[in-house]
Amino acid sequence: MKRLFIYVISVFLACTYSCSKKELVSHYERPDWLKGNVWEVLDNRKEFTIFLKAVERAGFKEILNGKTIVSVFAPSDPVFLSYLKDRNLSSIDQIPIHELKKMIGYHLIYYSYDKNRLMNYQPQGSQNLQPAFAGLYYKHRSRSQDSISEEMDVTDGIVKKVYHKDRFVPVLSATHFQTKGIDAKQNYEYFFGADSWSGTTGFNVSNAGITEYDIPADNGYVYVIDQVIAPLPTVYERLDHSTAYKDFLAVYDRFRTYTYDEQASMNYAAAGESLFLVHHGALPAIASEWSYNGESGTPDYANLGDLSYKAFNVFAPNNQALSTFFNQYFKSYYPSMKEVDMLPLAMMLRNHVYAGNIVFPAEIGKNPDIKTVDGIPIVFNTQSDVGDKAIASNGTFYGLNKVLIPEAFNSVTGPVLVNPKYKIFMYMLHNSGMFKTLTSKDIRYTLLIPSDEEILSTLYGDSYIFWNEGNPFVFGDEEVQIQNNDGVKVAMSQRQQELFVSDHIVYDDITSLSAAKVYRTRNPYNYIFTKNGNLYSTATYNSNEPVSVLPLAGNWYNGKSYEVAQTVLGETRTIKFTLIGAETSSNPLNKYAEFSKLLAKAGMIDAGSSLSFLFGNRFMLFAPDNATVLSGLAAGLIPTEKTALAEYLKSYFVSVSDNSIGDYPFPGFGVQGTWNTTRRTGYNLYRQITLMDYGTGLSLEDSDGTHISIVDYLPQVFNDGAVYHINKLLKP
Repeated sequence: MKRLFIYVISVFLACTYSCSKKELVSHYERPDWLKGNVWEVLDNRKEFTIFLKAVERAGFKEILNGKTIVSVFAPSDPVFLSYLKDRNLSSIDQIPIHELKKMIGYHLIYYSYDKNRLMNYQPQGSQNLQPAFAGLYYKHRSRSQDSISEEMDVTDGIVKKVYHKDRFVPVLSATHFQTKGIDAKQNYEYFFGADSWSGTTGFNVSNAGITEYDIPADNGYVYVIDQVIAPLPTVYERLDHSTAYKDFLAVYDRFRTYTYDEQASMNYAAAGESLFLVHHGALPAIASEWSYNGESGTPDYANLGDLSYKAFNVFAPNNQALSTFFNQYFKSYYPSMKEVDMLPLAMMLRNHVYAGNIVFPAEIGKNPDIKTVDGIPIVFNTQSDVGDKAIASNGTFYGLNKVLIPEAFNSVTGPVLVNPKYKIFMYMLHNSGMFKTLTSKDIRYTLLIPSDEEILSTLYGDSYIFWNEGNPFVFGDEEVQIQNNDGVKVAMSQRQQELFVSDHIVYDDITSLSAAKVYRTRNPYNYIFTKNGNLYSTATYNSNEPVSVLPLAGNWYNGKSYEVAQTVLGETRTIKFTLIGAETSSNPLNKYAEFSKLLAKAGMIDAGSSLSFLFGNRFMLFAPDNATVLSGLAAGLIPTEKTALAEYLKSYFVSVSDNSIGDYPFPGFGVQGTWNTTRRTGYNLYRQITLMDYGTGLSLEDSDGTHISIVDYLPQVFNDGAVYHINKLLKP
């Protein structure tokens, strides 16, 4: 009985094992719906023979045969035959191998994507950050690539081997257009022609529609397409293929530079060779198959978000439009466009590129995000202003019959951009970021422009200004310099250049030099004066040396521009130490020499610590002239004892910062009020005076109600304050 039980158990276990093995094998067997790898799937269908032959000849069979995962856009034999016929070819064997490799590679994209993922593609990790961007990541890395080429680098005269990275193929889904809020058919067919959109419930890939979606394979998905996809060129190549835009491209190529690619050199170059990538310096890298970090020339290998989302949209003026632009702005100063300085050219070129997502015509002038590299909205008529258009592997191309002229060319900065005699000042404006400020349409300006010659004769601090022209083939190699304490020429800092140009930027139109008037400059507490047909900086006014000015012709939309015969920097001298030598006839404060003597008698000025009670603050001095002081002394109105005299004299000084005064008072400025003088009368108590602005003049009111007129309409402004002329004494 026991043996019988063991036998039954053994039979049961054997049956159980056998059944489990069958189920296990069945579980891991390929299901009926999975027909094999991509090569097998296409081969079994018998309608992709030409495509498969081309794949094999181009060297991609292993990829389709299961070496890696892939998504394939496959044209059927009739579609491929039509492609060959249109090109008068009878066989793919007539296509050069490098061209065939590039073309077939464009039908193979990295990784496996089903229909839903392609329609709503977002790179790994971006879904949580930008969920509203579904479908806007429209580019996919293909296996298409140009061969290594050799190019002459004009910046150093050395031939560079240029590596061309894999091209991207655009997959434009219905979701993409829905997310943008624009009509898919209208905008797609703007580029690809009538009746080319078939992706209402899916997508088009480049110029091809999908006739069959989501054919599964072991190593990816197959999509049957209705056209062979021609490898899209870059935007740069698209421009290069048309003679109508050769002048624009020639200007763009003045910025062409080459960056060593260490990774590509390690992976793809022959032993000891260096491979380079092409970009265009400060301009968007429209020749690059891939994007660059910050347009710095560093290739972005890892950021799939940028690679799949970003595009260079180039709005290129044709040759005639560029010629008209040159004739209007530069012809008087340059023999041809190739001689024009690179900075105004860079500004013009940057006004024709939007480096964001791909731009369709329905978005032009309506999407506020579509701006130039410098933040200027891009607006033109997508029908009447456009002669050519195309989608490229790295963006879009719109061929325009006009130039999108940067606002800086028609603002008060216009003269510095077109006339080479103002080159240094132009670069100072650029380096300090002032061009954007000076294109405002909300503020009126007068720009006072010194020539290069005048700037180079300017003493800035303890050194003259120098100009380093740099390499004429490298933009940004120029440099404004000064000499440091060691006698070495060093670059002026951005802040130094900003302060320099700000002295030359006037808030308001200077339409006449005849009236006595004060104008604010961009530098606080520094001003430009006009009087009797002359113009003065604060420094030249103190020296009574007017600055010669020449109005510059042009219809500037936001003000006036003048050439000045010298730089108009602020006064570097101080009131404190100018008063010490006031008795000298050439001293700008000579008419206050008697007041200076009172200060000396009171022990308030000397060569070491002049007016130390002011603690370095900016201040206003309401100074009685020599005759007023002498008559006051004769009448006994001025204390003679040293301490009492010092306290009395402090009544004439008002600290700007202690009274929170943001501007010196001038007639019409509206800067008025009751202020504490520097004379202390008790704990936290000060003698006060009141200043009133009558629009045409200023007046003081003493603590006892005495009114004292400010004699001169224009005070004298120094580095540490302003001196106002009075002819009546304050009460003791």
